[in-house]
Amino acid sequence: MKKLTVMGLLVFAILFLYRPEVFAAEKTYQTVFGTDKTAQGKFTTTKQNFTIENYWDVSSAKAKLVYTITQLNEKEISTMTLKINDVAFYSFRPDKTDKGTRQIEVEIPKDKLKKGVNVLSVESFVYTDLPDGRCTIDDTPANWLQFDKTSAVNVTYSDKAFKQTIADFGERFTGIDTVKSQQGAVAVLENAGDTELGAALEGLSGFSSANTLEDKNIPFGKYEEAKTRNGKNYIALFSNYDHLPAAIKSQIKADKKLETQALFQVVTAGNTNTLVVTSKSNAALKKAGKLIANQNYLSQLGTNSKWLTTDEKIDTPANNVDKNTKLTTSGDKLKGIGHVTQDYFISMPANRSASTGTEVSLDFRYAQNLDFEHSLVTILVNGKPIGSQKLSAKKANGDKVTFQIPSDLNVKGDFSVTVAFDLVLTNNYCGFISDSEIPWAYITPESTINLNTTEETDLLFEQYPYPFVADGDFNNAMVVVPDKLTTEDTDSLANIFNLLGRFHDGNRGSLTAVHAKNWDKAKKDANVIAVGTMNNNPVIKNANDDLYFQYDKTGSYFLSNEKISIEKNYGKGLGSVQLIKSEGMQILAVTGPGTTQTELGSELIASKANLAEIYGDGAIVDNDNTIHSYRFKKAADTQDESFGTKISNNKEVTVFGAFALLTVVLLGVAVLLILRKYRRK
Repeated sequence: MKKLTVMGLLVFAILFLYRPEVFAAEKTYQTVFGTDKTAQGKFTTTKQNFTIENYWDVSSAKAKLVYTITQLNEKEISTMTLKINDVAFYSFRPDKTDKGTRQIEVEIPKDKLKKGVNVLSVESFVYTDLPDGRCTIDDTPANWLQFDKTSAVNVTYSDKAFKQTIADFGERFTGIDTVKSQQGAVAVLENAGDTELGAALEGLSGFSSANTLEDKNIPFGKYEEAKTRNGKNYIALFSNYDHLPAAIKSQIKADKKLETQALFQVVTAGNTNTLVVTSKSNAALKKAGKLIANQNYLSQLGTNSKWLTTDEKIDTPANNVDKNTKLTTSGDKLKGIGHVTQDYFISMPANRSASTGTEVSLDFRYAQNLDFEHSLVTILVNGKPIGSQKLSAKKANGDKVTFQIPSDLNVKGDFSVTVAFDLVLTNNYCGFISDSEIPWAYITPESTINLNTTEETDLLFEQYPYPFVADGDFNNAMVVVPDKLTTEDTDSLANIFNLLGRFHDGNRGSLTAVHAKNWDKAKKDANVIAVGTMNNNPVIKNANDDLYFQYDKTGSYFLSNEKISIEKNYGKGLGSVQLIKSEGMQILAVTGPGTTQTELGSELIASKANLAEIYGDGAIVDNDNTIHSYRFKKAADTQDESFGTKISNNKEVTVFGAFALLTVVLLGVAVLLILRKYRRK
C-alpha cells in the first residue's frame, strides 16, 4: 500500500511540476565571420556582430576564434583581448611557437549580452623583433593577424513560451533562427484568386524587408502542399474566409464583420502556429497585405486577433530620398595606433545616383597626444577617397570637415562611407604604452550626409528593382502568373518577392496580382512582372517579338540572337530574365520553356548577391549556373545635369551667385545715378 502511495505521489509531482516551456529543447545558433578578416598593425581592433532574438532564453555563448599570427611576434609582449559590447572579458598571449592556424574557444559572460545586436571585438597588440632583439620602430607588413572565416559566435538558447499574439508571431517568423532553418512560410490556397495572391505577395515582401539574413529567403507556396507545411513552426496563410480549410476555419468564429473587414488571428495546430489573414471582402484582404508590409505596425499588435477596417490608417511614413541624415545616432569611438576606420552604410534606391551637392559633414574630436604633423582624417566613398585633412592640436576637442562627393565617382544605389583616421604618436619607438595612452578618435552624432539624388530611368538590371519598386514603394506593379500555379511557379514568386522586399520599406505603393485568364481586364499602363512560359502567360506570348531572347513558334526553346548563338537542345534548358518595353508597358519577363526553367531564371533575381552577377537588360542561365547577360538596348545619350539643378544643389555656388547678382545690381544703380548727375550738368 505504501509503495502505491509513493508511486502515486511521484506521478502527481511529475504531472504537476512538468512544464514544457521549462524543459524546452536547447538549440545553438552560430554566427560565422563569413569572410577572412586581416588586422594589420601594432594595435588593431576586429569586430563581429551577432544577434540575440527577444524570444530566446540564452543559457550560454561562446566565441570561437580561428586565427593565424605573424611568426615574428614577440610572445612576451603581444596580446589579444576579447570584448563584448565594449566590456573586456578575456586576454591571452598568442604563442609564436605554435605553427600555422590556431583555435581558441572562450565563454562570453552571459550577463554582458543584450537583446538585439551584440558586438564581439578583438583588440590585438602585435609586436615584432629586430635581429638585435630590439622592437620595431614602426608598423611593418610583418605586424599582421588574420582571423579565418570559420571563426564564429555560438549562442545556446531555448525558445521562450509563445505568447499567441500577432506581434510575437511576426517577431519569430522573421527571426534569424526561423529563417535560417526554413521553419516559416507564407502560404495561399491552391484556388487562391487574384486578391488573395496579391495580398500574400505584398505580405511576403513585408516579411522579407524584416529578414536580416541576406543568404536565406522566406518560403512561399500552396497550403495544400506538404512541402509548404511540413517542418514549419510558423505559417502566414492568406485566404478568403469561404475558402479556408476546415481545420483552420473551425478555430475562427464566424462574424458579420468579415463581410467588410479583415481578420488577423493566430491559431495553433500541433507544432505549427498559423497567422490567418482572412476576409470575405477583397478590399479588406488587399489592405491586410499592406498591414504586413508595415512591420512597425505589426509589432504593436500584442493580441491574439485583430480586426482591420478599410479606412484604418496603416500607411508607412513617406520616404524622402533627398535628405540630411546622421551617420551615427549614438557616436562612434575608434581606438588604435596607426590606421583605424569606421564604416557607414547609406541606403539609396538602385535607380538613383548621388548628384551635385551631396556632401559628408564630419563632426569629431580626438586625442591630444598625437604627432599632428603626420596624423590625419580621410573620408572615402565606396573605398575611394573624397578628401583628407590634417589633425590639429588646437581643434582636438572639436573639429569639423565637409567634403562633397565628386560626380566622377558615379555613386548609384546603396553605398558606403568610410571615415579613416591615421593616428600617429610622437616618439613611440617601441610602442610600449599603457592602454590609457593609446590614441583615440570620436565621431559625434552631429556627423551627417546631405543626400541629393538624380533619378535614373533606364530599364537595366543595374537599376533593378526599378520601375517595379521606386523610392522604397511598389510602383504601380502588377504580377501576371499562370492560371494554375505549380510548385516551381510559387518558388519563382518566392525568389522574386523576397528580393523586392529587400528594397521595399513602405506600403504606400500599388501591387496587384493577376492570373492569366484575367489579363485582358488588367491596366495596360502597369509595370508588369510576367512569370511563366510562353504557353501559360499571355504577357510573354504577346511580347515574344520584343523579347531579346525570343522563343520558337511553339515556345519550346530559346532562339539565337545578335549576342549569342543558342543550340536548340541547349535552348530548351535555359531560364531567362529580361527587361523590355512592349505595347507601351515596362515588363520584367521571368521565363523559360518550362516551369523548371522559369524557376531557374528567377534565381538570378532571388538575392542581391545573385542580382550582382547580371547586368544589362537580358540574361540567360543554364543548369550548370553558367550565366550570359547582355545589354541589348542602346544607351541613350547621357545628359549632363542641368545648370539649374547644379546651382540649386550647391549651396556655395548659390550664395556666390546671389552675392554676384547683388553686386551687379548695385553697380548698375551707381552707373545710372552718375549718368543722371552729369546729364543735369
